Amino acid sequence: MWAYPVSLLSYVVVAAIVVFLSIKLSDFVDLLDKKTNLSGALLGSILLAAVTSLPELFTSITATVLIHDNSLVLGNILGSDIFNITLFAIVYIFFFKKLATSKVGKFHLITLMFVGIFYAVTTIASFVFDFRGILWGWFNPMSIAIVIIYAICVWKTPKIEEPDDEEEDASKLTVKQIALLFTLFAILLIGASIGITYLTSWVVDVYGFGSTFGGALFLGVATSLPEMTSTINLCKKKNFNAAYGNILGSCTFNFIILALADALSFNTKTTLYKADQSSFFLLILGGFSLLIALISILMTLSKSFRATIAYRIIFITFGILLIGTYVTFLVLSNIDLGLWFAPYSV
Repeated sequence: MWAYPVSLLSYVVVAAIVVFLSIKLSDFVDLLDKKTNLSGALLGSILLAAVTSLPELFTSITATVLIHDNSLVLGNILGSDIFNITLFAIVYIFFFKKLATSKVGKFHLITLMFVGIFYAVTTIASFVFDFRGILWGWFNPMSIAIVIIYAICVWKTPKIEEPDDEEEDASKLTVKQIALLFTLFAILLIGASIGITYLTSWVVDVYGFGSTFGGALFLGVATSLPEMTSTINLCKKKNFNAAYGNILGSCTFNFIILALADALSFNTKTTLYKADQSSFFLLILGGFSLLIALISILMTLSKSFRATIAYRIIFITFGILLIGTYVTFLVLSNIDLGLWFAPYSV
């Protein structure tokens, strides 16, 4: 009986460490933004997103290389993405007034389009290539498509610094010192990420959760908490471009992790894109969340968008729908619906 509280408590402690380290890394990236001439868009949607996605990267590699459980990886990435998209609910429900008086860049629509393409490619990889056995050994050819699409996404990301009010940098740290601290905290984050992967596997075994559901709930949520904290802080500062870039950039980076894990999964029990009921719902409901995000961003970019009661009601509704979609996934994943492809996951 001791395994129940100890496993869960250990998970919570290490998850808190992951959050702390990820926030510190985000702070260092912010300092680099102020102390260098690198594009804010590049640092926000590419570098910051990659930094806060380090937990997903190393938990996925650990699950594939050390634990040999690919089902944790698919649940981790798709669960993390749907959780990230749900973060728009925080913006719409708690920061609507600030959003209505701020500017949001059109390039977020391009990033959102790429996230949708990634979802489509992952669906094809699972229900066409993997299901039909169209593989190169253990490797799914669609992983190459993911790498190519991500490269195009990075190429399309704005590199030129956008004119904005510069904030005074109060830090006395030099760029070299920031880089050294960044490296140190990144190494600590890698260790914590590896630890939380093992703890997730332990919790899943102790409580009897399904592997994909366990990966989506415990790995997906824990490794997405840094994005949530960053989003809240950026919204408080009315920096919605950075907040949106962090959310969507993390989603795109997560899919490149799938391709990497697929390449390293030669010694695992199952292929990486082997679908089960949980991953099916993650793909369907994740696509629905993307549709809500798309409509809401289009409305945000509209010239008529104002802090009116009508718009407030609409955006709060969007937020509730996003939260409801995530809760729906959690509920449906714990109910055996006897879907036709269920035997395929065994």
